[in-house]
Parts: sequence; structure tokens; C-alpha cells
Amino acid sequence: MQRRRLGRAIGTIAATSAILAIPMVSAQAYNPTGGTLYQLGGDACLKGRGNCAIYPKSAQLPSGRLVASFEKSTVVTASGSADGQTLPVYKSDDQGTSWQPLSEVKAPAYLSKDPRYAKYTSNWTNPYLYVLPQKVGSLKKGTLLLASVVSGDDYYYKEHKAADPSWTPNNDGDRKDLAIALYASGDDGSTWKVVNVIATGGWQGGSAGAIGRNVASANTDKQVDPLWEPHLMVYKGRLVCYYSDENDYTGFDPVTGVATPDPANDTAADSHGQILVHKTWDGSDGNWSDPVVDISGAVQDMGGGKTELGGGRPGMTNVVPTTDGRWMLTFEYWGGGANTRYAIADDPLKFFRGTQTGMSVGSLPVVAGSRPLPGGGSPVVVRLPDGRLVYNAAGSGDVWVNKSGRSDGVWTEYQTTSPAGYSRNLQYVDGTGRVAILNNQGTSTIAYAEVDLGHSDGAYYKLVNRKTGQVIGTGNRTNDANLGNGNVPDVVLEDAGAAADPDTEYWHVVTEPKGGTTLLNKSGGRAAAIWTGNATAGQKIGQWVDNSSTGSWNLVKTSDGFYQLQSVKDTSLYLTGATAGAQLTLQTALTDGSQDWKLVR
Repeated sequence: MQRRRLGRAIGTIAATSAILAIPMVSAQAYNPTGGTLYQLGGDACLKGRGNCAIYPKSAQLPSGRLVASFEKSTVVTASGSADGQTLPVYKSDDQGTSWQPLSEVKAPAYLSKDPRYAKYTSNWTNPYLYVLPQKVGSLKKGTLLLASVVSGDDYYYKEHKAADPSWTPNNDGDRKDLAIALYASGDDGSTWKVVNVIATGGWQGGSAGAIGRNVASANTDKQVDPLWEPHLMVYKGRLVCYYSDENDYTGFDPVTGVATPDPANDTAADSHGQILVHKTWDGSDGNWSDPVVDISGAVQDMGGGKTELGGGRPGMTNVVPTTDGRWMLTFEYWGGGANTRYAIADDPLKFFRGTQTGMSVGSLPVVAGSRPLPGGGSPVVVRLPDGRLVYNAAGSGDVWVNKSGRSDGVWTEYQTTSPAGYSRNLQYVDGTGRVAILNNQGTSTIAYAEVDLGHSDGAYYKLVNRKTGQVIGTGNRTNDANLGNGNVPDVVLEDAGAAADPDTEYWHVVTEPKGGTTLLNKSGGRAAAIWTGNATAGQKIGQWVDNSSTGSWNLVKTSDGFYQLQSVKDTSLYLTGATAGAQLTLQTALTDGSQDWKLVR
């Protein structure tokens, strides 16, 4: 009786809300499975072809434009080497559903007449794009910044090609004069200028599995002192640049965190260690601060009573604020045990006061059904405007969402359409509320996709069944049914308001790229899809990442204002709620009202 009364109540709401019951499909462009942003062609590479194009990053401008950049280490035709290498910049003016080339950012030597920058002839790798949220010194709010690893030429490559013109590299080489440069654009990424050099290193000495092995003859002291992976943010009116530093440090000040350089950094044998540090800058003509340690790694014994920081090679800093007033830093670590870790601090400039080897991301709490947060290196964590935290790493194509955004919050696993990959980037998109993903795949392919994680932009609806008066829900579950419901389909009829999480009873009605519509749940962005993928009568419906036509429907309007949802895969079948509390299924056409739905906004 109670269920029946609730059904009548919803029917009354639907009747009196006719003006709101017209489906308004999303006005935002939508392309969940994405495509290819860049594919390496036949160009010769300065390194192995498998990682010739890698490390994509993106940002969104106040205009709504998305910009992206990535390393493209093809041989420069004019020089026959790395001299003159640029970083490509791509744009998306449709919120990440398609991408086009925009500009090329030259090396400091070719973009500035300042003699201090003459040795930096290659704009090489690790781009980090950032839009200033406020004015910093002479830099205006809304300025697009790019921090990247720049260098001199690749002497290892040049020496090997000179000795054998048919030689082909299979890994990184040995570049001279590595540094992190800061660029700025005032026209949405079309043109660029050099702002300054943030930090300097020395010889590369190989990397990516060739550390200390692919060493050029010109590198007479066999030095390995590069810098990597800048990460920008503004804190208390200053620009902060976090980065990975392979210069040699013997310790750090326990009060200030300032790192202590090894006086013999340029000549002594290297430990091949690496630490995480940051510098700050007030935006004036003054210099950046001294490097302050964030994560120092394990202490390494260099013999003769000398020790250095950097054991385990912590790398790839990402820093986000949490909703409980703290800060989370994720990083990779190769010193045994968990290879992807995190640290928590009350101040983002004082991580040095905590653990120097971090804690495993796998130890973070997860909801039932979700697997532990993955490792594999290259962790990325971003904060959404509503405070939620989203994480991914190379060990999985899924993402993990911390709904509370707290440093001690619980994480939930969600599938994406983008496979696992090293340095996969996450970008919240203002204007859709979804997350754009950039990913390097296969042989130097930069791919893009997007994922809806719920609470995205646009109208949500309750879908009220004519026969039962109940609404479509998920049994209070928010993520893919194979994760949150033991691999059992979970899209059901339920009483309106019965779910503890009311968002599980609301759905986007979104236009698919190739026609049809999809129903995306408000709680987690999952699509109501044919569970087995086979469009046959009797098949059940479960919530799933929107990655195929199994979740695509044609909206067919009835003469009295209801809608039927016809399967795109087989137009003889319709979304059906046969009885109260039942799982939704596909059935051939019926006239008993079980296939009729009122969309109530």
C-alpha cells in the first residue's frame, strides 16, 4: 500500500510539472570514447619510438578553451638533432570532444634574446600548463603559463649518429644543461614568451631505464643531474613550482626545509637518486627561492662517510588541497614496496616536516567492491570544484573518487573509456562538469576521452514509470555494477526517495555523438546499459561506463507526453519496468504502460 501511494504521488508531480517534463538533452558536446590527438608518423625519433610522444598535460582558460601539450621528441630537420625542438600546443574549443594544433613553443634560445638563455636550445619535455587564478607580481590573472624541461643538445644521439648514420636509438640519450623554464601566453596559447628559468640542473645522463648508461663522451665526469616534472600552483600570492631534482644533496635544514647541495655536485660520482622539491616566486624581477625539500627519499651511503638524499627516486609531484584544510601530495617511488605513494601536510610548503618516503596509496580506504588505489607510477590527483578528489595511476585505466574530498576520506573506483597508460592526465572541464583524459598509448599515440563522474552540468530527471509509478534507480549504488554490485546488473524500479543517496534516482538525458541518447546517473555518471551487451529480449540493465551503444536509446514520444526508450542496438526492444521493485529489462513492444516514462526534472 505504501508503494502504491508513493506511485500516485509521483504521478501527480509528473502531471503538474508538464512544463519541466520535456527532455532537454545536454547542450554540451559529448564524446566519451574520444579519439586520437596525435599519432607519430614516420619521423625519426631522438629516443625510442615507443615513447617519442609522451607526457600529455592540459589546462582550461577563462574563455572555456582547453589547451594541451606533450613531449614530441622527433629529430629536428634543420639541425639533425634535438637543437630547435619545440613543444606542441593543441586546443579544444568544444570542451575536449575534439582537438586541433594551435602553436609550437620554441626553446628559450630561439624565443628570447637574453644571453642567459642561449644554451637552452631545446624545449623538450614534461610540459605543465596552468592558468593563474589571481595576479602574481607582473603576471595578470588568467595568464596561461607553461613550465617545461628545456635543455641543450643531445650529445649521446649526435655522437652515435656521427659514428653510424644508420644507428637508431631505443631509449633516452644524454642532453646537456637541463633546466625548467617558465613561459607565458596572453592570447589563449597562440603566442608565447619566456618569463624566466625556474631551476637549473646539469647533464641528463640517460633516463627512462638508461640512467647512468646512455652517457655521452662529452659528459666527461659522467654526471646525472637533470630536473623533471614541474607542477605549478599559486599559494599565498606566490607562484610555486614543484619538481623532481636529480642534483646531489647531502641533507636539508630541518627548520626551513632548504636543501643542502653537495659541493661536488658537478664532478663527483652520482648516486642516481632524486628528490622532490619546490621553489616559490613573487612574480617580480627577483629570483626564485632556494629549493625546499618536499620528499627526500631514503638516505644513500656514498662511501667515505658521505651520504646523499634521493634513495628510491621519488618523482612526479601532484599537490591538491583537501576539504579538511590539509594538502595531499602523490608521487611515484622506486625504492621497494609500494611504487606509488602519498603524503599529507597542513602546509603545502612544509611537506618536509612529515614522512620522507610517504605512505602507499594502496593503504587509503576504499568502499566495498572497489579495489585499492593502483600503483605503477605516474600518479595524478585533481580536485573538482565541489571538493571531490579524483586519482589515477599507470596501473589501471579506472579512476578513484574521494567524494568527501577529505584527507582521510573513502575512495570509490569508477571505470573509464581510456586504458591504463603512463602519465595519463585528468582535467576537470568547466562547462560540462566532466573530466577530460589525455593518455599516451601504444607507439607514441596521444589519445583523448572523457568520463562523467556524476554531478555534471545540465538538467537531471527522474524517470517515472507509468505502470508502477516508481522511478529508475540503482539500489543506492553509485559506480559500475561490476564493482559496486558484485557483477550483477543494478538498474531497478524503486520508490521515489527510497534511496539513501537521492542522486542515484536522477539521470542525465544526453545526446550521443552518433545519435541516440544515454542515461547517465547523477551519483556517478554511469550509463544505464544492456548488461551483457546483447540486445535480446529479457536482457537486464546495469549501470556502466558509457563506452558503447549498449547504453544508447532512441526517445520515442507518446501521444500523451510520456516517452519510450527504444534500444539503438535493436529497435524492436524497449526499456521496460514490468513490476514494482523489478530490475529493468529489454522487452518487445508492450501496451501496459511498463515501457512508458515521464521525465520529471
